[in-house]
Amino acid sequence: MTSTPEDLRTVVERNAQAVMTGNFMQLMADITPEALAKLMQMAPPGTGQLSITSMPPIQRYELEQLQDDGDMPQFRATFFAETATASIVTGWKQVLGQWKVVDFGAVTVEGEPPALS
Repeated sequence: MTSTPEDLRTVVERNAQAVMTGNFMQLMADITPEALAKLMQMAPPGTGQLSITSMPPIQRYELEQLQDDGDMPQFRATFFAETATASIVTGWKQVLGQWKVVDFGAVTVEGEPPALS
């Protein structure tokens, strides 16, 4: 596995921090419209099931580089909440000179959905 350019690792860290803190403006800046559409299909709203988009408050995260074949580096982000854990694999490419999430895969979610208020 080759090393990841520092600028990509910085962007991936920023993106995970944005997920953890609910910074939707940053999340939208880091994702392509096609990847966003795919993510939303993975997590249909209003089902009452726990999904990557309905996590309880996230307390921390861990990142792991999976592969870097030069075409699309991939990272697994695992988010930890008090009652749930979610992992998602993201694929990254440069789009107009900026690193963007271009694909998602391998989503796993375990635990309890947040209580409805």
